Amino acid sequence: MEIILKEVTADNFYDVCLLTTNENGVPTFDEEFICCNAVSIAESKYYPLLQPQAIYSNENLIGFILSGPYFKDNDNFWVLRYMIDYQQQGKGYGKKAFLTFIEQVKSDGNIKNIYIGLDPDNPRATSLYTSVGFEFTGIQKDGEEVYRLQL
Repeated sequence: MEIILKEVTADNFYDVCLLTTNENGVPTFDEEFICCNAVSIAESKYYPLLQPQAIYSNENLIGFILSGPYFKDNDNFWVLRYMIDYQQQGKGYGKKAFLTFIEQVKSDGNIKNIYIGLDPDNPRATSLYTSVGFEFTGIQKDGEEVYRLQL
């Protein structure tokens, strides 16, 4: 399984917007733990330092990630959204894709830490991120627990 991160473009944005974590397969504005990808893509247009990326396994679109310097937090590098489509969950893509993302960030050379906010009611997400090295900072922000990965 080869994981590839690609730019969200006019050619794939609609398909990225159709990805969902909802088990019924219907994307909604506010899903259980994240907002929809369409909002994230729109947000990246207003905050151009944020980078939306489509996640592919070979040529199959399986997920989405939005990351970058966050102006509300001293421009620290954040993963603001990360999701694997409901049809692709449980296949090992989540961890493999996130490790691919970490390698991409490391190759930049300028980023020393990656931050992510996790809903304390989402143990699957907490398990995923701690398994790749994130640690709880002890800080809570906007109802989420802040985790950090030192690169």
